Amino acid sequence: MTIYKIEADHTYKHISAKEETTIHQFRDFKGQPLTGIWKTPRFQLLENVTPVKSEKNSEQAKSNGFDARNYGNMLFIKKEFDHLFSLPNVELLPVAIESGEPNFSFLNVLNAIEAIDFSNLDYQQSMKMLKSNNIRFISENIGELEIFRDKKLINFYYCTDAFKTLFEINDIKGLKFEEVGKTL
Repeated sequence: MTIYKIEADHTYKHISAKEETTIHQFRDFKGQPLTGIWKTPRFQLLENVTPVKSEKNSEQAKSNGFDARNYGNMLFIKKEFDHLFSLPNVELLPVAIESGEPNFSFLNVLNAIEAIDFSNLDYQQSMKMLKSNNIRFISENIGELEIFRDKKLINFYYCTDAFKTLFEINDIKGLKFEEVGKTL
């Protein structure tokens, strides 16, 4: 099975947290359920936040019509697509993006798993595998999951063809899928 890393499509505008504390709270999210403690974070388009003129100009030239965004270790999707992501290992939580953007949901992928096979690899070999986009994934641990996070590389979202196809069929814009490996 082919595995993809989910990344931001840089032809669309980026978002940024409205407050520094918003970013810090996401550092602790490592696959645990958040429903009981969730406070809706607020984001806005980077062009409205950045004081750097060249960055602001660059962002203004990008397309505004995104349906999904990847921001650090967070993955957002327009609320209108929530019904497509009612997966057993996904918790959908509200997120506000200002500047006229519709409401979004944070896809909190639950239960980070040991997905990448680092067995019999030293540090240098592990890094070489990751950089080469020839990552070995453990099929038994992934099972039927369509989207997942690895315990060791928690900041990245990985998915299968089924998840990627869901985006393509529904013409959801704002993310790209980079093929990074196969399951063993």
